[in-house]
Amino acid sequence: MRVSIRLIRLGLALGAALIAGSVQAQTEDHLKCYQIKGDIKLKGLVNIETAQFGLDPDCKITKAKFFCVPATKSNVDVVDAKTKDPITPLPLSGRPAPGDRICWQVKCPGALPPDQVVTDQFGTQNLTKFKTKLLCTLAVKGTEFCGDGTVNGSEVCEPTDDSACPGLCQLDCSCGVAPPTCGNGVIDGNDDCDDPDLGGATCESLGFESGTLACSVGCGLDVSGCVPFSAGFFPATGQMTCWDSGGSVVMCAGTDHDGEIQAGATLSYVDNGDGTITDLNTGLMWEKKSDDGTIHDQDTSYTWDNTFAVHVATLNSSTFAGHTDWRVPNRKELESILDLETFNPSVDPVFNTGCEPACTVTTCSCTLSSLVYWSSTSFASLPSIAWTVGFINGSVAGNSKSSNGFVRAVRGGLEGS
Repeated sequence: MRVSIRLIRLGLALGAALIAGSVQAQTEDHLKCYQIKGDIKLKGLVNIETAQFGLDPDCKITKAKFFCVPATKSNVDVVDAKTKDPITPLPLSGRPAPGDRICWQVKCPGALPPDQVVTDQFGTQNLTKFKTKLLCTLAVKGTEFCGDGTVNGSEVCEPTDDSACPGLCQLDCSCGVAPPTCGNGVIDGNDDCDDPDLGGATCESLGFESGTLACSVGCGLDVSGCVPFSAGFFPATGQMTCWDSGGSVVMCAGTDHDGEIQAGATLSYVDNGDGTITDLNTGLMWEKKSDDGTIHDQDTSYTWDNTFAVHVATLNSSTFAGHTDWRVPNRKELESILDLETFNPSVDPVFNTGCEPACTVTTCSCTLSSLVYWSSTSFASLPSIAWTVGFINGSVAGNSKSSNGFVRAVRGGLEGS
């Protein structure tokens, strides 16, 4: 089974776009989700596409996990778990949720979205470590639904038989002044936008640095005018937590620790779909690692000399991903992909996702922590040793060039393309 599904305004899901307390009219723009066990278990693939993050093909869909219904909320009494400070809800609201949903468990092999700065009623936060888990479909209680060809329940018409309101039967089986359509200036039906209404979306909210977002003639968000983050930004370490000298987590405010300052550009990557990953900050293109016994296999180790003579030489002779300028990264380049908020391995999930036996560089991304990774940089004081990075915790140290280590090739950057 292969189904192509376009998710419209997925931001409705699971708690985004919350509204302020009971002093104003409540809108059912929340979703309350119940964990459930359904009778149907699926086995197959779906292609999932979102306006924000693009196409994610060949997602495995299995069983129903949640039943979500439109809801309101009030009486908010919450505090920041780290600072213990009370949170005053922001007056943020959205359009009513379109109806009930069944959320199915899915697992997608494709690239994950970059980190996102997002604001809901409880404040602004940086969302990291994206992982596709659910696909939520429209649902109705019982067996009758709009479009089944029979006028029943509260319906006044069916899209195929609009005798109750000739020419005005809506796709939701209601009777209106005009059917939802692209080009009427109102976001309705399956519109992501309807010029000039962009539904509050901007280039920045979709993960771009700047630019002008537009609405296409088909009422989809047009990001061609958005500017991605420029290459050349010094990347941050990824660390967002602060610890004291005893190793206990502390409030970051006023510490000047890395977790508070977070100097540098937010780690941001894109999986190119051809076995490579591009760092949107440095412009470097990295080789992905697999678990399939090929030249890219995560378990293959080399002496320092053979990282050049065997690994990189093979990538270039085979024109891997269409390029012949692959090389061993220098020490600073190799350190740039560390994510020091995590460990074992200390990398962004884009470098360690879906790593299963026999997976290829186009279906998974692997990073092992059992050996260090070679850089092309030698010790100036002892040239028989080269600098290495250990991705179990981000350690940087020297290793004898006759020892074995892993290698992840790189190309491009500020001087490349």
